[in-house]
Amino acid sequence: MLMGRVVGWFLIALTVIMASGDAVLALGPADYSGILTADVVTLLVGAAPDPTPEQSFLAALELAIMELPAWVVVGAVGTCLLVASRKRNKRFRFRRS
Repeated sequence: MLMGRVVGWFLIALTVIMASGDAVLALGPADYSGILTADVVTLLVGAAPDPTPEQSFLAALELAIMELPAWVVVGAVGTCLLVASRKRNKRFRFRRS
């Protein structure tokens, strides 16, 4: 639980850094080319994501995710991890007073 929260907060901090980097790129004098998720996956894995020839639902979903800005995907993963590993209060619904 603690490790999930730490990694979640790290991903949220990384999202803020990536979004500010994207904003700096957008305000620069050159053409705007944002940081796509496919670029980050290529840097981490070492190979470009290869779309499958058949157009199934999962292949179309993967292609749509890879075309999103990287800060959106990393932020969504960090938020989901934080929500999944949050502290939960113990509830006693059937406790008698």
